[in-house]
Amino acid sequence: MNKELRRKLSLAAFILAGVALLAAGGWAIVNRQFDVYIKVALAAAILFAALGVLLDPERIRAAFSGRQARYGSNAVLVSLAFAGILVVITYLAITNTRQLDLTEDQEYTLTTESQLVLSELQQPVKILGFYTPELSSSRDYVRPLLDQYKRAGGTKVSYEFIDPRSDPVSADRYGVTRDGTVVVVMGEDSEITASATETEITGAIVRLSNPEERKVYFLTGHGEHEMDSTDDLGYSDASDTLLAKNYEVAPLNLVGASTVPADAKAVVVAGPTIDLPEAEMEVLKDYVAQGGSLVVLLEPPVATEVTDSDALVPYLASVWGVEARADLVVDLRSNTPLTAVADKYASHAITERLSNQVSYFPSARSLTTVEGAQATATELVLTGSDSWGKSNRESILAGSLDYAPEEDTLGPLTVVVVAEDSTTGARLVVVGDSDFAANADYNSYANGDLLINSIDWAAHQDALISLTPKQSTPRYVTPPTTQVVGLIFLLTVLVIPGAVIAAGVYVWLRRRRQA
Repeated sequence: MNKELRRKLSLAAFILAGVALLAAGGWAIVNRQFDVYIKVALAAAILFAALGVLLDPERIRAAFSGRQARYGSNAVLVSLAFAGILVVITYLAITNTRQLDLTEDQEYTLTTESQLVLSELQQPVKILGFYTPELSSSRDYVRPLLDQYKRAGGTKVSYEFIDPRSDPVSADRYGVTRDGTVVVVMGEDSEITASATETEITGAIVRLSNPEERKVYFLTGHGEHEMDSTDDLGYSDASDTLLAKNYEVAPLNLVGASTVPADAKAVVVAGPTIDLPEAEMEVLKDYVAQGGSLVVLLEPPVATEVTDSDALVPYLASVWGVEARADLVVDLRSNTPLTAVADKYASHAITERLSNQVSYFPSARSLTTVEGAQATATELVLTGSDSWGKSNRESILAGSLDYAPEEDTLGPLTVVVVAEDSTTGARLVVVGDSDFAANADYNSYANGDLLINSIDWAAHQDALISLTPKQSTPRYVTPPTTQVVGLIFLLTVLVIPGAVIAAGVYVWLRRRRQA
């Protein structure tokens, strides 16, 4: 091998050694750990440097002798000093992970209540995010929030992202049925959050730290949707979600019963298709009078065999001021006119996280509120103006859905009403449809969330923790005037670069004259 080739190979080896060193330093700064990749890079740097010395030892001898050595030693010392400063800064950054939130509104800091909850943890908490690669952007969006929990909780809080497709066992273990689900795990217990927000995650931690019996009953015996059924009209998906949130779900048959079980947080009446007898209604009335809560999911009369002997609908109107119209909602916004689409949500704990999501009701009757009731009612979900309530049963059965001004109610129409008795604490949710939460439609859009949020609210599970809301300071950008834009252009594009060029030309001319 000739001398010239050895010198070229030696130079290439030294360059590769430098690249390996830079790669090791960059990896250490980014990952903050001395792992196998750094070890391999450092070993490669040493090997390439040794190879460079062996291929051209004269280059090394020349570097350490003569004028080149004198000037080079200064450069080496400066480089070593700079490298030492970088090493110290890197070490301090790795060993001191405290971060400062310099935003005016403390956007990247947990609320005082969340920090207090984390400081009082008695056992470790693990937060699991189930995200497929298709939702990587949503996963990256929630990561900073989970980092805040990890920093505030110290060694007692950790988090992990899991791909439910590649690890279906974990997804099944925690009852995960939808992509983008966040689960909070504490010991052997876990809870699925309604959304990846601080309110939901901290609320789940509080509930897991303070376990209590939370039992929800589903009324049976009147053609209601079956909570254990897995067919399209069954409610097994809703039941599974409640179980994953640490509810206990049980059927309730009031035939011959004198009371609702004392452990009932709420009773769900999921789409009765026959009359609810007065005797059973009296049991429910007594339960509500003592502070109990009802979630009532009705069906339009045309789809049931409910008659004027039914005791449920008159009770809702007389006691709660919620009147269920005997109609069928027709909505032109939907691809299928008999499906009512939510156009507007009122401000309420049930819908505060659904403002940008759609919910729909495959066959609904409209609701309205009447004056004189002892409870305060809120019309929660409304359809758009391109809807109406068709009330002529014969026309509906004949397939005629056209709007008839003399007998139909023009939209917007209310399909969900909530009410609360401030005296007893009893709560009521009435939905003009029950199919929206059945298995066929439960996981579509916000349908499932609407039902589960309604049950949470009715069961008083919304008040476990109240986080201080973060107020965002509004900022407004005033566009610069034409003169200001022109001045900026003049300074940055012409004056400053021109001054630098002029200075360079002056120095060059002066040195040329001196030479």
